[in-house]
Amino acid sequence: MARAGTVGVLLPTTAHILRLPPPPARAMIDAGVPVALGTDFNPNAFCLSMVHCPPAPAEAKLIEALTAATLHAAHSLRKAHAHGSIEPGKCADLVIVDAPRWEHLVYQLGGTDHVISHVIKAGAVVHERK
Repeated sequence: MARAGTVGVLLPTTAHILRLPPPPARAMIDAGVPVALGTDFNPNAFCLSMVHCPPAPAEAKLIEALTAATLHAAHSLRKAHAHGSIEPGKCADLVIVDAPRWEHLVYQLGGTDHVISHVIKAGAVVHERK
């Protein structure tokens, strides 16, 4: 996969819900495969929350999980030139969170609306927590 330039898209919520072994994120990363994460929203994995995807491959480091959920996900869609990272010239699609530490995003499985401060789409604020 690394030689072919293929992005490995992992669906860790599906493995979790179906009690399957977690996807081999560490082996893929160590082999040079860019790994992306998705929710795999479907009848057997009814999860829309990307917040629950980055920590799912527990052996991945935080920066690897965030990169998998952002830049590598954009790369898997051939959109990394314009999306997936905060850089000049790229689309400014962001979710701003208000949390004292990053762990607060994954500790509360019931929802994260209370920590989402702003949603920015194409550089414009489209949601602001009141």
